[in-house]
Amino acid sequence: MSILASKGCIKCESPCPEEWLLYGRKCYYFSEEPRDWNTGRQYCHTHEAALAVIQSQKELEFMFKFTRREPWIGLRRVGDDFHWVNGDPFDPDTFAISGMGECVFVEPTRLVSTECLATRPWVCSKMAYT
Repeated sequence: MSILASKGCIKCESPCPEEWLLYGRKCYYFSEEPRDWNTGRQYCHTHEAALAVIQSQKELEFMFKFTRREPWIGLRRVGDDFHWVNGDPFDPDTFAISGMGECVFVEPTRLVSTECLATRPWVCSKMAYT
């Protein structure tokens, strides 16, 4: 039960679209169908979101709870360095990445880079409605 429902709110707006999950101040969409990294990115964009940008270990652990399918996230190699799709810098001290590919997905205990044309589910994220 949400806090709004417990206070007697009958017709309240959810902070996230239907089928999206709220964690912290963000809404997350966990896809079921496997697609390449760019297709996942385009799907997120059409829903006013981006492939998930992970900012903390707790956020990564949240993602582990809701998917076991190793989804794409919004991290990609550009030259020798990795960059988040929203322009935030990637901190290699926060997360280690294994693999030699360009696009990154989440395994249960680590981040892995592989070829962007590989197909896997993806995770979108965007700020929750206020």
